[in-house]
This record gives sequence, structure tokens and C-alpha cells, in this order.
Amino acid sequence: MIKLRKKQLADGSDSLYLDIYFEGKRHCQTLNLRLTKDKENNKEVLKLANKIRATKELEYQSYQNGFIPSYKTKINFVEYFEKMANERDRKNCKVYKNTLNYLRKYTKYTIQIGQINENWIAEFQRYMLKYVSQNSVWVYMNTLKAGINKAYREKLIQVNPLHYFRENVKRVETKKEFLTIKEIETLNNTKCGNEDVRRAFLFSCFTGLRISDVRNLEWEDVKEDMIDFRQKKTKGYEYLPLSKTAVDILNFNDGNIHKLRTGKIFDLLSKDYANVIVKEWVKRAGITKKITYHNSRHTFATMLLSQGVDIFTVSKLLGHCNVRVTQVYAKIIDSVKEEAVNKLPQLKFA
Repeated sequence: MIKLRKKQLADGSDSLYLDIYFEGKRHCQTLNLRLTKDKENNKEVLKLANKIRATKELEYQSYQNGFIPSYKTKINFVEYFEKMANERDRKNCKVYKNTLNYLRKYTKYTIQIGQINENWIAEFQRYMLKYVSQNSVWVYMNTLKAGINKAYREKLIQVNPLHYFRENVKRVETKKEFLTIKEIETLNNTKCGNEDVRRAFLFSCFTGLRISDVRNLEWEDVKEDMIDFRQKKTKGYEYLPLSKTAVDILNFNDGNIHKLRTGKIFDLLSKDYANVIVKEWVKRAGITKKITYHNSRHTFATMLLSQGVDIFTVSKLLGHCNVRVTQVYAKIIDSVKEEAVNKLPQLKFA
């Protein structure tokens, strides 16, 4: 049941709204229409308000009888998804924007919500697989599903095509490269194109800090032989003890970590710039592994586990919210052990 009601405002005019009672719930919808002292104007305003009420009544009756108004299914899903992308927080915004870009290219900027079915979803998935990795497609498909599910919840489509879509793209576990202590020593003795990047990368190898946290790290965050800071990614507050090597890196060219200093510890530009410097540095050192700045974090975790530190402690030092996230590093150590055992000479046992 939908009724047209009015509410008197402070200036003496009446604001019009719809009082909607549907499926046991009641809510109001403001029409942004007002009645004033102008009677002729009020007639036109009421005519418009009643037309909106009648349209809305028909819409809700259609829902009750299992039908979706045809104009709803003609909404452009690309624009609908774009609005969703713009409402995401910074953490998820990039993923939604990337999905939106492929959606625009595939549809040439337009596809009606009512035209999306399980076959279209499968074709779009195959299209993305031509340009990005399987893991990226897996991520982008999840955001697409979020948009379709939202449209279904908002009754823009009568049947959810995801109920009939058979997922055939799975997330695969990628290899996490890391450096051995010997390779770290080699890097330390190799000239780097940027001293701050060099010191920051080595510092992360012995602290496990992400580049976003290293860039934000200030001298006031250093307390004796530890640092306390708020992780940029998880927003969690962390206390991290520093190894002797990490302290030495901070003491570089100074010799006194407790000397009064202010501002940022490392002068780093963008993550992309740091990665370019790291890749050139690694190549110059003769290391053939594909190493980016983030691999310093993998190096820290694997060094700890190889020294017998339990996985729970490693998880806490990395700032992981769940120890299951850290399990992947344990698998790396297992593979290294297996590789070492396989290098043993073969004995022909008689």
C-alpha cells in the first residue's frame, strides 16, 4: 500500500512524500515536491505527485506478482556498475575500476541488465582471460558478481543469472620468490641506483614491512630498539622489535639511533619507481630471480621460518590478522627442504 502524504515545513509550505508499506516493512520516499500558497501551481504539483504514486504502486504490485517492470531491466549495467565502483573505499576501488574498464571495452559502454545471462557472463570471462592472468580474472569476476547480486537484491532483474553460471576459473597459488641470506649479502655489496631504496629494501628484508609502511615511517616511530606504527593496509597498530641488522640500517651514516631526528626515515617516491630500482639492482647483482620490493617481505618470513621460528610468531611479526595467511610461507620452506633432500647423492643400496 502506497499513500501520498505531506509534511509541513518551517517556511509554511508542505513537503510531499510517499508512505510505502511493502512486505511487512514501512518506509518513506521524499518526492522533492512542495505545496505553496499558489493554488494553480499546487494542482500541477499534486498531479505529478499522484502520477509518481501510481507508477510506484504498479511497480510494487508487479513485484508481488513475480514481475519486474520492463523499464527496470533496461537500465545500463555499465553505468550501474560504475556507480558501485565510485562508492568503493580506497582498498577495493582499484579492483572495481579495473573490472569496469574491461566491462566498458567488452560491451562498448552499454548492456541492459535484463540482457545479462549465464552465457554472457561466461563470454565476458573468456574475454578477460585473453588479456590478464587467471588470478586477476578470478578477482574481477568476484566484483562483477557483486554487481549482479546487488541488481538482483534491488529487484532490477527477476532471475539471478549467477544461479545458472558454472564457475570454471579458480584462483591458483602463485610462487612467492624470496632471497637467501647469501643473496642478501650479495645485494648489500652491489651498487644500487638509489641509496634510500637500497636501505629501505634491506630494512624490509629484516622487518617484513610493506613499502607503504616504510614510506610512512618516521623517526618518532622508533622507540629504542623497536618501532610502533599503524599499518596502512590493515589499519592495525603494530609493535615491531628490531634486529641488530635493522638497527644498523637505521644508524647508517649517523651512528646513533637515539639522536634527535624528525620526519621520514626513508625518502621514497612511488612504489613503481622503487620496483624499477630494485629490479635493476638485482640484475646487476647477478640474481636471476624475479624480485620486486614486496619480495623483501617474503624474504623476512622465510628467513624466520628457516631459523625455526614458529608460524604463529611469524604471523604476528608480519601483522597478519589470520595465521592461515602465513601458511603459504610454511609451504615455501617445505619445498626448499624437499629440494635440499633431493640434492643428496643417490646410493645404490644392495
